[in-house]
Amino acid sequence: MMFSMLNAIRLVSRWEWLILLGLMPLFLFPDGARGLIVFVIPLFWVGRKLSTGHFFPATPFNLALLLMVIMIGLSSFLAFDLSLHLPKIIGLVFGLALFLAVCEFSRQQSLWPVVIVFGGLGFLIALIGFAGMAWLPPFDSFNRVRMALPVPSLSVPGAVGGVINANELAGVLNWIAPLLLACSIGLSRRLWRVNKLALAFLILTTIIVSLLLIGTQSRGGIFAYGLGAALVVAFFLPPRWRIVLMIALGIGLFGLITYFRNSTIQIDLVGDTLGLSGRLEIWSRALLAIADYPLTGVGINGFRQVVNTLYPLFGISEEIDLGHAHNHLFQVALDLGLPGLISYLSLWLIGGGLLWQTARNLARRHAQHHPYYAMVAGLAGSLVAGWVFGIFDAVALGARPSFIWWLLLGLTASVHYAVVYSGEQLRVHRWSVTRRRSTVREIRAGES
Repeated sequence: MMFSMLNAIRLVSRWEWLILLGLMPLFLFPDGARGLIVFVIPLFWVGRKLSTGHFFPATPFNLALLLMVIMIGLSSFLAFDLSLHLPKIIGLVFGLALFLAVCEFSRQQSLWPVVIVFGGLGFLIALIGFAGMAWLPPFDSFNRVRMALPVPSLSVPGAVGGVINANELAGVLNWIAPLLLACSIGLSRRLWRVNKLALAFLILTTIIVSLLLIGTQSRGGIFAYGLGAALVVAFFLPPRWRIVLMIALGIGLFGLITYFRNSTIQIDLVGDTLGLSGRLEIWSRALLAIADYPLTGVGINGFRQVVNTLYPLFGISEEIDLGHAHNHLFQVALDLGLPGLISYLSLWLIGGGLLWQTARNLARRHAQHHPYYAMVAGLAGSLVAGWVFGIFDAVALGARPSFIWWLLLGLTASVHYAVVYSGEQLRVHRWSVTRRRSTVREIRAGES
């Protein structure tokens, strides 16, 4: 009996990440008694201790995560309106638990089931965005296509008026599209031999997600995706063509700067009703709040209420609900104080360092055609796109879609462990050009 119970605990602990994703609607919409679902997470950790001997897997992110957890606890203790803070706090705890569960599963099993589920979630999020957003010209034909479907419209809980914000959708798709693009490029030959249907679904999902991202007409989102996609493509180019790509990007960036140096910069640069001038005013209020509360911030999700009470805006109506500071760094400092910002920046820097180390390790082992290389390219592109998007907008930590970012961090730690520490033999799936040429010369020499 005890043996079968322990096996059950091991099974649940192993698939914790998938169970969490299945319970995600309860975590992300914690109305009433459903908020108690957060107490399920410590039970998972106890189960991991019983089955593996540790509460949390060791990752390079752990120290930064510990500081973030401390600041989350402090912010919760100082909360002035628990109903305002609780949804985001639960979202943060859910993201942390998901990250740890992905790392644990990938070490025991494989990271590829997580990647497959990530792709499926990307397709699902794209469909929800398609059905839950009001599309503007020249993409208003999407509205007619949506009306022809069996479910013509979708009211999204938590969205203003039930309609998804175009910029927020663009931000979420920026986490997804570059990784899908990298997998479409780097895994195409392998999937063509093994599973053509999977390859078709991957390419179709990449096209749909990319098209919807462009359809949001979020200038910041499209620019961020362009940089992320360029980085992904650079991973698969020879060195000389990478130089050409960098020159082309430089020329394109110069052209954009030249184009926006006109009287309509306030609207055209950002492309929404707030514009750049509105963001500058919001940023000035955010800096005032951070200066007043540097250690604790104003509380998770508290800026939307504090800004109109203590730091009133003059160019933006009070009727507009400012869910965030339109900059991911400012928003984290507002939510968790400067110590929380340090932990957040550390997560980004550690993630970038891990991907750099993993890419160099793969290059030294001549494994650029291994699927892990495509993963590194996609994760790098997604993180770069997410960072650039966060300069002019933000998907706040603890927001409902932010679990995608935690999945990216989990996959980053997992692919680094698989390449650097697991001892896995990486088979090169395609001969290098040098080896093919030497083999041809040997054959010709033997024939002569």
